[in-house]
Amino acid sequence: MIFPQTKKIPTTSSFFKYSKSLLLLLAFLVVRVGFAQSKIDSISQQIERENSSSEIAHLQLKRAMLFNLKEREKASNDIDEAFEYFRNNGDKRGEVDCYISYGNLHFQHREPIKAAHFDSLAIKLADEISYKKGKAVAIGNLAREFINTGNFINAETHLQQAIVDEESFKPQDRERLAELYNRFSILHARRGDHLKSLSFIEKAMEYSKGIKDNLLLSRIYINYANSLSRLSRFDEAVKIHFKVIRLCEQTQDTIGLQKAYNNLGIAFRNGGEFDKAIAYYRKSFELGKKSNDYKTMGLSVVNMATVYSEKQEFDGMDTLYSQGIQYFEKASDLGGIAFANHNYGNFLVIKKDYAEADKHLQKAYELRKQIGADLMAASSLSVLGKSAIEQKKWKKAEEYLLAAEPIYQGKNRNDRNLKELYGYLKELYIQEANFEKALNYQTQELELEKTLFTENEKINSLKTEAAYEMEKQDMEMALEREKQELARQRILLIGGGIVLVLILTSFTLWLRRRQLKERHQAQIINLDQQHRLDLSKSLKNSEQQERKKIAHKLHDEAGSMLSIAILNLKQLQADVFKTERNAEQKLETTQKLLVDISDSVRNISHTLMPVALDKYGLKAAIHDLVNAVNTSQKLKVEEVLEGLDDTSSWSEDFNLTIYRIVQEVMNNIIKHAQATNVLLQVVELEDSVTIYIEDNGKGMDETATKNGMGLKMLKSNIEYLNGTIEINGKANTGTFILAELPIEKAN
Repeated sequence: MIFPQTKKIPTTSSFFKYSKSLLLLLAFLVVRVGFAQSKIDSISQQIERENSSSEIAHLQLKRAMLFNLKEREKASNDIDEAFEYFRNNGDKRGEVDCYISYGNLHFQHREPIKAAHFDSLAIKLADEISYKKGKAVAIGNLAREFINTGNFINAETHLQQAIVDEESFKPQDRERLAELYNRFSILHARRGDHLKSLSFIEKAMEYSKGIKDNLLLSRIYINYANSLSRLSRFDEAVKIHFKVIRLCEQTQDTIGLQKAYNNLGIAFRNGGEFDKAIAYYRKSFELGKKSNDYKTMGLSVVNMATVYSEKQEFDGMDTLYSQGIQYFEKASDLGGIAFANHNYGNFLVIKKDYAEADKHLQKAYELRKQIGADLMAASSLSVLGKSAIEQKKWKKAEEYLLAAEPIYQGKNRNDRNLKELYGYLKELYIQEANFEKALNYQTQELELEKTLFTENEKINSLKTEAAYEMEKQDMEMALEREKQELARQRILLIGGGIVLVLILTSFTLWLRRRQLKERHQAQIINLDQQHRLDLSKSLKNSEQQERKKIAHKLHDEAGSMLSIAILNLKQLQADVFKTERNAEQKLETTQKLLVDISDSVRNISHTLMPVALDKYGLKAAIHDLVNAVNTSQKLKVEEVLEGLDDTSSWSEDFNLTIYRIVQEVMNNIIKHAQATNVLLQVVELEDSVTIYIEDNGKGMDETATKNGMGLKMLKSNIEYLNGTIEINGKANTGTFILAELPIEKAN
């Protein structure tokens, strides 16, 4: 397996760093291997002391599940010996437990079809002897295998039955119920119904309180982190994933570690940190390769290919997607095969290889329909519709998109996917000049946009309110503890005063009380000052967020409403003014004016918060600015950008200030310098950033240097960040500006 390589420069310090990390990891592995071995040794000692053959057989089944993947033969021997004992002694319940253990062993070794065979045998035998607990466990495990092979309809039926059976037992097995609800959450996530997935994982979290099974806890935390990631709560998701990695390392859970690495990659991808995402996908792939886990290998490869596509790095993508499909086929995972074909088809649509794209998308749709993943099937139909639109196959596009619409509008409605679908339908009907339908879908798209925006605002408001209440509660508790401490000390002073001479006691008490009062006042002042600082910082962040919201609202809502107006005018033009030339000219003029207004709104949005800066980071934003200037062909800008690859740890104000400095200087050069060439250098140093801009224009006189309003604002921004600036520009010799700003980290 060959992946596209990321360039790295080895250094001596990095060598020692990695050597130290490797030594720590080896030490940790030794400790946790010893811990796992101690549990096996403990059971082995119980077996040696035990006199009951039946109890020995049950202990052997328990020990079999503790051996690691490399000790499969030992685990298999334990189950074989237990099964032989139960069969020879007519213990049918023991035989059911052995079948379940065989199923667990095969599932651990990524053999879901064989695991399903043994769980089916367990269900049949348990049903014959009315062994309800054994049957419930086997049914739940069989659902696990159905999920793994993509048979979602049977998986849901079996999970529902297993949960009903488990909840009827007294007392309830909380660990087992937590595991079953976790599987139900995974099932609905695979189907694309993330709301149901979240509700089931929350139920699993309730049942998992107080349990000590780290293996099960890691599975639940993985799913919980995935749910957070799907809700765009990436920071929280990443923290939970790292917690899962630690749990998996402690329990030697290689399968869980594979999932954690892959899901961590998904979280970083959703957060826009593509290089980190690829690094964790590779880790997951390598673990899967060692254990011949084709499903993990397929998932990692397809996810990597998707990230490379988002980075616009298309070389080798056909090979990656094809390998992903082959891995899922080796694992007999229908859901995975559909997933890989869908992503490959979507990539081929971007490449405009429509014939091949439609073939893969059609296969993905049929497989998803077969396994009952309706929302995912609708997603494939939606992309098929997009492909047909680009091929100008209007009837085919309408057929695909209208087939997807009722699925998205059903009880498992997904507003984001439905909004995207309405966008495709709007585009389709505009191309067909059916402006009435286009207007209808444009309106529905706008309503969903408002709904999604309102939901996001509500979530942010609730978070802010909760943070404020917690801060207020913490301050009140701190003051209450201070009062209690003062009261306790006052009682101690009074007790000591009874023993001492009255005058000495009175003097000491007076002095002590005065000191306590002063200290109490000082602490209150410190708390108040800290609160004011936090409040100031919060207001500053809120102001920046408000700028973003204004920018997005101007772009989305105003732009959308103007689009509706343009559609109305086009419809009037098509239906009313075909014969009256003057009226048609007026209408065309009005239409052009509305287009200009729409462009102006977009420009205002970009001015308030540059889109490239917000979405892709400082380096990409500066690069886009330079490209825009070079496109004009009136001014040639040579850019040198060193570092700036990851500015996520910098404060938003600092990133925006760097961008504004470059933007302001470039605007001044365009307006006043009469230059033909500009050299722009932005260099990230260890603790600062330097900006050097030089042009070959007419230079500037002293008066302009001192009194120019733009330069005054430029200097003020730099001084606000404790930076320095040097400007040198004599007449007819060009101008250069050198600024250095200490990096301001985000809190």
